[in-house]
Amino acid sequence: MIKVVTKDTDNRVDLDKPLWDQSTFLGRFKHFAWITDSRTCLTSTTELNKAKALIEDYRDGKEPKGTTREEVIYARKLYESAFHPDSGELQNVFGRMSFQVPGGMLLTGAMLQFY
Repeated sequence: MIKVVTKDTDNRVDLDKPLWDQSTFLGRFKHFAWITDSRTCLTSTTELNKAKALIEDYRDGKEPKGTTREEVIYARKLYESAFHPDSGELQNVFGRMSFQVPGGMLLTGAMLQFY
């Protein structure tokens, strides 16, 4: 279960603020582990685009009726791990934050193997 720090009275997720306190090591670690979750590495382009659409609609206050907080947080996870933070473009699999851990292990293993 994700414990989110918010001060909103209507219980909306603030998409412009981190989910965890970034002034502590544990908060920064949780954020990094959340954004680089390799289980989201091979998520389909269709699902990633749906997550982006949900995030954009949520920012405008036009999310579909019945959208849960957990759905918004998961869509944010997919969006932040797969789309470029400046341009908003979908990154190829090798450029995604969720690929950094398994990709780094493969690269390091290959370099050690062929040393």
